[in-house]
Amino acid sequence: MNIFRGQVEARQVFPYPNVLNEEQKETLQMLIDPVTKYFEEINDPFKNDAEEKVNDKSLNALWELGAFALQVPQDLGGLGLTNTQYARLVEIVGAHDLGVGIMLGAHQSIGFKGILLFGTPQQKANYLPRVSSGEFAAFCLTEPSSGSDAGSIKSRAVLSPDGKHYVLNGSKIWISNGGLAEIMTVFAQTPITDPKTGKTVDKVSAFIVERSFGGVTSGPPEKKMGIKCSNTAEVYYDNVQIPVENLLGGLGNGSLKLP
Repeated sequence: MNIFRGQVEARQVFPYPNVLNEEQKETLQMLIDPVTKYFEEINDPFKNDAEEKVNDKSLNALWELGAFALQVPQDLGGLGLTNTQYARLVEIVGAHDLGVGIMLGAHQSIGFKGILLFGTPQQKANYLPRVSSGEFAAFCLTEPSSGSDAGSIKSRAVLSPDGKHYVLNGSKIWISNGGLAEIMTVFAQTPITDPKTGKTVDKVSAFIVERSFGGVTSGPPEKKMGIKCSNTAEVYYDNVQIPVENLLGGLGNGSLKLP
């Protein structure tokens, strides 16, 4: 009621917590200006839309800015930003070029986010520096027969007889950065045997998959009505051998890790 009396109570009008300390605010301010300058002087959203890709000059400048590693810890090659700092910068990106925003978000908000949250120390040390310095990441879940029902995916990963790797077969659709990504978080059904009952059931597990493992291919970029410069493609897995060390978050825990 105070506002109708001409008395503004800031806590009522802006009831948001101040979650950044002074050092974090200064760090954020130092990044806002160069990110804004990038979109004003280097990136051309109309050209990106017309060519249906981000040109190499713009892309390289983004990597140099550290825009693809905003929340990766500093000791692993990133900027180590908090969620609030990250959200502020993504707000600037989306305001200027939503296609670039999708590319950045698919890379780090979901692409390697599982590694950041649930990866082992070894997995983080191996992959986070790579996704911070030029290798794209993608989140590979959706399939033709399973959109909102993620638990019904058909892709399947089976442990090899020697127990050293999982063999992955299947395909994914509408994968952002799917045609660019070298490192992928891939979800697949895995057979799990209950030691008490001896019964085997399928449960979803998550894996860190590299294109260089072999057997990973992608289709042509999808022709879209908007956000055209962000790459969206189908991804196929044909007898891909995934080292057991690349199981992410534990066997059968993939469905618990979905965002």
